[in-house]
Amino acid sequence: FLNTIWSDAIILENNHHYSFIDTGSSFYYPMIEKHLNDYNIKELDFIVITHFHNDHYGNAAKIIANYHVGKLYLKRYYGLDGTTSSGYSSNEEYILNEFKKYHEILEACKNNNTEVIFIDELNLDVLELDFHGVVLELYDIKNRLHELYSDVNSAFYMQKKFNENFNSIGIFIKEKGFNIFLGADLTCSTTDIVELKDLAYKMVKHIYQKHQIDYIDIYKSCHHGGTGTNPLKLCELLKAKYTVITNTNRWLDAYDTRKFLTTVNPDVEILQTDYFKYIFNIENSISYERIEEVSLFITLNKD
Repeated sequence: FLNTIWSDAIILENNHHYSFIDTGSSFYYPMIEKHLNDYNIKELDFIVITHFHNDHYGNAAKIIANYHVGKLYLKRYYGLDGTTSSGYSSNEEYILNEFKKYHEILEACKNNNTEVIFIDELNLDVLELDFHGVVLELYDIKNRLHELYSDVNSAFYMQKKFNENFNSIGIFIKEKGFNIFLGADLTCSTTDIVELKDLAYKMVKHIYQKHQIDYIDIYKSCHHGGTGTNPLKLCELLKAKYTVITNTNRWLDAYDTRKFLTTVNPDVEILQTDYFKYIFNIENSISYERIEEVSLFITLNKD
């Protein structure tokens, strides 16, 4: 987990093969490049973009242009954002800029022979990716915003109303008997819209039933630990042993995420990516290395 704030950049490694889950905000590229070069990483099996917000897709085009990337997994972007990645009402300028970035990523794939897989067009409930013997299960791969917009029977037919966070996929990995859940920017919204209600909770519940488990060892917090995304009932379900939150005290102090996590499990280790990156090693047990690096976000927002 690289040291990003309000942004995700996660690197998977298995037997000297590498892949990305999200690529961080665009201004993090120097830090990402340094990490890849420090570890002599030149090739990536794939990149997964969990949803189309800059703090997740921001460096995809540059990484694809400068490193050999086999495949890119993402949902099609239709420009249906009702609100921006910062939570403000979107406008034509915002949508046009997102389309520009989207096409830059696709053009980079075309120019560098990276195969593009639009996961929302696979007609699957779950997409399983085999990463050299480790299976990643991608959940909620349909395009919720496009379905609500294009369904003539929907109350939101032809309305650009919702945030791309509702399109977030969640990723479950079971490795050597340990359970890992990467929550991207999944929501636990209490909305009356059944298609968008409690998405994170329902996803984890389904994973538990499928795998006959009842806890998560490593949890990447939904939506950077932000307000409303980690309610008590989700934390009670997760019972997380390690929680990585891609955020800092400046915002987390105002949210209940850490309080709820420790209420459920007083021994939970909460790891924030403000001054550190974390490298987890999963063998017969879980261990991690904490590497100090002041986040560029803090440097740029020190006032």
